[in-house]
Amino acid sequence: MKWKQIPRWLRDTISVVVAMSVLLVIYDAFFAKHVNWALVPLQIVVAFLAVGVWSFFSYRSQQKRQLAEAQKKAAAEKRQQQRQEQQALAAKEAAVARQRNLARNQAHQQHRHE
Repeated sequence: MKWKQIPRWLRDTISVVVAMSVLLVIYDAFFAKHVNWALVPLQIVVAFLAVGVWSFFSYRSQQKRQLAEAQKKAAAEKRQQQRQEQQALAAKEAAVARQRNLARNQAHQQHRHE
């Protein structure tokens, strides 16, 4: 499996846990007095699980937030388009009413002068 085909949250988890594991082994090898080497793999697995769960839920909530923002933006664009259509319709109706009133007024003026 190629690295780019792995989900991003899992790639980030693997990167972080590998770095943490290297630091743990270096610390245990050079600085710790009494190291129980049997616990190191367990510590790495627990770190992988903890970081993996956190990363998964973090990315999932981020995706939900982005989806909500996209839906909000789409709704705002739709409202804007509807508002523009209503304004265009109102302008068209106003032009028709203005034309009708103008014709009525001209007819009324011609009727008065007769």
